[in-house]
Amino acid sequence: MEVVSPPESQSSSKRTLLAIDDAEHILNLITEGLSSENYTIVTCTDCQQAIELLEGGTSPDLILLDLMLPEMSGLDFLNVLNTRYPHLKTIVISAKHDVESVTEAMRLGALDYILKPFSVAELGISVNKAIHLKETEDELKRLQRQQLYVEDYSLLYASSEMANIMETILKVASTNMPVLITGDSGVGKEVVARELHQRSPWASGPFLKVNCAALPASLLESELFGYKRGAFTGATKSKSSKFENASGGTLLLDEIGELEPHIQAKFLHVLQDGTFNRLGSNKIIKTDARIMVATNQDLEENIMNGTFRRDLYYRLNVARIHIPPLRERPVDIALLANYFLEFYSRQYKRSVDLDEETLNKLYHHPWPGNVRELQNVLRRYIVLGRLEFDSTGSLTDLTSGPIPFDTDEDFTAPPGSAKDQPEYPHEQPVKISPEGTLSLKEIAKSAARKAEKEAILIALDATGWNKSRAAKLLKISYKAFLYKMKDCGIETKPKSGNYLPI
Repeated sequence: MEVVSPPESQSSSKRTLLAIDDAEHILNLITEGLSSENYTIVTCTDCQQAIELLEGGTSPDLILLDLMLPEMSGLDFLNVLNTRYPHLKTIVISAKHDVESVTEAMRLGALDYILKPFSVAELGISVNKAIHLKETEDELKRLQRQQLYVEDYSLLYASSEMANIMETILKVASTNMPVLITGDSGVGKEVVARELHQRSPWASGPFLKVNCAALPASLLESELFGYKRGAFTGATKSKSSKFENASGGTLLLDEIGELEPHIQAKFLHVLQDGTFNRLGSNKIIKTDARIMVATNQDLEENIMNGTFRRDLYYRLNVARIHIPPLRERPVDIALLANYFLEFYSRQYKRSVDLDEETLNKLYHHPWPGNVRELQNVLRRYIVLGRLEFDSTGSLTDLTSGPIPFDTDEDFTAPPGSAKDQPEYPHEQPVKISPEGTLSLKEIAKSAARKAEKEAILIALDATGWNKSRAAKLLKISYKAFLYKMKDCGIETKPKSGNYLPI
């Protein structure tokens, strides 16, 4: 395996070609003929080497593939690409000129079929056309994403730490390997996941999130894997899984450390071969969803404690992105603060600026709540017009006084985006009083009601809106269940089927 790198001054304009051939003279011909044409050439002598490169994060702009290769043929490799890396473009270069081989290669997605022996000029024309096609498709997808997303979820950063994370995102976004995102609560793990999604070939598909800590194990399992009609008492109709619903897009499993061991085993099976069974069914279902997981826990410590499977951890820990806490990247504070100030100034129709002394104090605050804490501090500043500091110059405890607080588990998207809206069509957001305050008691009550509503809706959905069975599923009395439904504002089944949290 060999990499021919371009000169330093030209590297930014180079496109990467992956050439796979077991004949050294062919690889030399490709390298010598195209390396001067603004291409970086990566060569492999068999398909297994190529797969290892792709799994390691290499994302070529184009693959030049021989069909007659040892161990794995070129046609078998094309099948692997269609399953794992459908966005990658391929040109076949082969001595096989039978109609069956040509037809099958083109059916599997090859853009062109060049017969050996070939000229460098012929190859160069074909490669340039393929690259132009890829650039056109990439631009079209970018324009489609602009229409799909009203709000820009791009990361805001100025620090080298976050710049390194963005570099990692660019490397792994085009691959289908699972991504493990770690970091303290509030650092922006979902923001990173959405950035990965939008920069991936799955960007035009859905982005679904499941919080593994929000539901009992039985409900979480049925949400993830779905179930067949009659699989259990109350299953009056079949239910699709999140892996199915996210096909063609991305599925983020947040708080992955909270998964029960038996669900971990089933999830590992999905990661290994992309297949699963709905509860109560033997039918094998395949998913092509891009899988991402996030956690604020130390999974290595969980392995030592016996609460997390070692083999699952190894399968997830291929592409890992660790987001450092905000206190370790203070250079980002000013950028984020200005963004939140601008947004909340528009939202509350108030014009407030940060003076140099206040901004300096923000720099020196430890930010245990990270970006989410900064977001709410700035919201409080806009509403109340002041920030309170203790004798050491640090911000006072946010829970010591009234504040319009965000009850989301983790900082997710820039406020005002679709994710900042109520999760259910009939749910109203927590309201701020005319004085701009919200008591901690009201915050806790609102968060509890939100969690109860989510569990009740899922239980009702799982039982076909049989209230008695839903109450048994949640292990509360029928009378208490009816009271909870009324308290949460759930009276009748919503007309739209899209009422469950994603």
